[in-house]
Amino acid sequence: MSTVKPEYGPTLSQVLAPLPRRVRVALGAAAAVVLAAALIVALRAGEEETAVIVREPVTFNLIYGPGIERGSEPGALLALGRRRGDLFLDSFVVRELVLPLYRGAASGTLPVYAFGYIGELRRRYAGFELVEEGRTRINNAIGYQVVFRARLGERTLYGRHLLLVAQEPEGLRRGVVIELASTPATGTPNAGATGNAGPLKTALRSFRFGEDREGGEA
Repeated sequence: MSTVKPEYGPTLSQVLAPLPRRVRVALGAAAAVVLAAALIVALRAGEEETAVIVREPVTFNLIYGPGIERGSEPGALLALGRRRGDLFLDSFVVRELVLPLYRGAASGTLPVYAFGYIGELRRRYAGFELVEEGRTRINNAIGYQVVFRARLGERTLYGRHLLLVAQEPEGLRRGVVIELASTPATGTPNAGATGNAGPLKTALRSFRFGEDREGGEA
């Protein structure tokens, strides 16, 4: 008796039953090959991802996929980026964040800290234009993000910086700044879409404080 509900049937064995045994064996083997190929593709997709753990001065981990390469950036704890020849496409850079002494929750301190941080961005990026700012959360991290437009030579640059600390315990002063940068050459339509697709999304959504891959929601 089939254990498959009628609305989901018929099963493969039921479809093959009226056929000669030789045909049933051949088709069954073909189906097994297709299933095995699908499993191999899934395994390969997982194998192409790279897990990273950074332990000092702040411990965090993330995963990044193919198409983006690990590089170096002055003062960065982790730097990932993509180029097309000499053309910059996008980047994912993690830097240390050290908040001043504060009382209460970080969620109340970060907006105040961000006011001065935005001033630094104005001096750092040519043609800086603030697009939006506000609270954010990535898995077990809470924080504040700043989204902006700027100029990279004659090109448009989109930026999204996330100031993050671990959700627990309260009162932490050390965290990270995740700096996302993208350009229209990647298909990013506007500053607000930075990190919402492609390799930047994979790295951002997988970010977690600590060494554990579990905990929190992206």
